[in-house]
Amino acid sequence: MKQAVRNLVIVTVVACVGVACWKFLAKPQPRAEKTIEAREQSTTAPAETFMRVKVTPQGLLRGGNPYFIRGLGGEGGVEKLQGYGCNSLRTWSDTGLAELLDEAQKHGITVNAGIWLESECSWFSYHIPEHCAKQLARVKSQIEKYRHHPALLLWNIGNEAEGDGSDPAYWKQLNALCRMAKEVDPHHPSINAVAGLSEVKARSIQEHCQDLDIVGINTYAALPSLRKSLAKLAWKKPWVVTEYGPAGFWERPKTSWDRPIEQTSTQKAVTMKLGYEQAIEPAGPCLGSYAFLWGQKQEATSTWFGLRLESGETTESFDLLRQKWTGQRPDNISPSIEQIQCDIARKKVEPRHSFTASVKSVDADGDALSYEWSVYHDVVHRDAKGKEIPAKLVAESVKVKDQAQATIVAPQQPGAYRLFVFVRDGKGHAATANEPFFVER
Repeated sequence: MKQAVRNLVIVTVVACVGVACWKFLAKPQPRAEKTIEAREQSTTAPAETFMRVKVTPQGLLRGGNPYFIRGLGGEGGVEKLQGYGCNSLRTWSDTGLAELLDEAQKHGITVNAGIWLESECSWFSYHIPEHCAKQLARVKSQIEKYRHHPALLLWNIGNEAEGDGSDPAYWKQLNALCRMAKEVDPHHPSINAVAGLSEVKARSIQEHCQDLDIVGINTYAALPSLRKSLAKLAWKKPWVVTEYGPAGFWERPKTSWDRPIEQTSTQKAVTMKLGYEQAIEPAGPCLGSYAFLWGQKQEATSTWFGLRLESGETTESFDLLRQKWTGQRPDNISPSIEQIQCDIARKKVEPRHSFTASVKSVDADGDALSYEWSVYHDVVHRDAKGKEIPAKLVAESVKVKDQAQATIVAPQQPGAYRLFVFVRDGKGHAATANEPFFVER
């Protein structure tokens, strides 16, 4: 009897264990062979959330649909672009990239994510393997971090880091970075931005950079002739105009004391229109463009490149872009400047010399215009990182400053100065002009 009971208990236990094992095995279990990449996708972002981007002979495809880049270079003010036709932003580094990607996604805008590359210098060399290995690891980490974001469009690996373009070591490292990018993220093409595509740079890219998908070209006054230049180079690889705008300060006439003469905001819009229509609009191998700059920065002056002022108003150049992107004239456009007159423009004067300046401006919408005149020091100062420091205002120089004509007294201190005028329509738009002058005893 005891033996029978013992046998019954054993059979019952075995049966229970068998049922438990069957339930465990029947329940779907995680695959032991799941790859690191698959695990990362399941925990950071589903693989289906990102949009696959592909370069084809017919142009750029995003999510299987044609995608011509109507872009701006800059990082802020994404919410202001809603409905303006802009579909992409370009950055130069990963600073603030996570926040920008999220914000861009909210507004249906993509991001050409910049990854900063060092230029050849005293503390970094493309001829030192350890430096290159460390750089590759950094770039890989950035790509791994953001590769699944749905707003990501391209990986902009490097901006004007090529120097004169003659060093094979740089191009070979760039190719290694692009090859790695393809392996880590095969769904977002790589692009590298060069400061103009010279014959030397074109030859170097063709010889050393087979894994680079797109060439980005930063060009300003030469933009209208870009297609002719590329034809002379027999260039075949797809390209994007990664920076363009008014004539650069290095391309403009200078005063006798070596300061550049800036175009008015109206002249800048004319320059950009010609370049866009000649080089970008015909499309073909051109996949689109990024105008410089959506924002404001001190570079030669505070108004040279910005499509909007520090106070927020946009200029005629942005009106032009909106019309090109949407095919429609904006409901309200910026005022234009027909002429700025100044007695001492581009001249040398004595301290405390009194003079007049006037501006002739027009508003096509009939908006009432306001005027702001100001004088700033016109000397370039840089911080420890080489970034230009905003110029200092000379507050006491302008005596009448809220009319189309102003009275100005030259500063007492000798040196280079610049007279600015800002014309605003009260509807979020503005026009700008300035003239340099020099005070000497």
